[in-house]
Amino acid sequence: MQFEVSVALAAALMIGAFILDWPRAVAGLVLGVICRYLPYGTLTIPAGVILVSGAAELLYPWFGRTTEPHFWGFFFGLFAVAGTASSLYITIRNLKDRL
Repeated sequence: MQFEVSVALAAALMIGAFILDWPRAVAGLVLGVICRYLPYGTLTIPAGVILVSGAAELLYPWFGRTTEPHFWGFFFGLFAVAGTASSLYITIRNLKDRL
């Protein structure tokens, strides 16, 4: 039962992140998959979330998604990246433990 609840929560977080900012959510998915197979995933997820969100905030004006970098864009990007990366990381870990 706990596994099903965690999967439902992870799915809800991922859907919210994709609605909020889909490019960063995709980057968060990639980060979650990569960090799952690194030895120190619990340390690299937070660092990767900050790096991906910051890099996207600096690159978005070049792609025309925003006019300039600002804190609230970075803050919402943190949610989008962390919501997908950590959810996928934890879901893969729980699935691996369950099998």
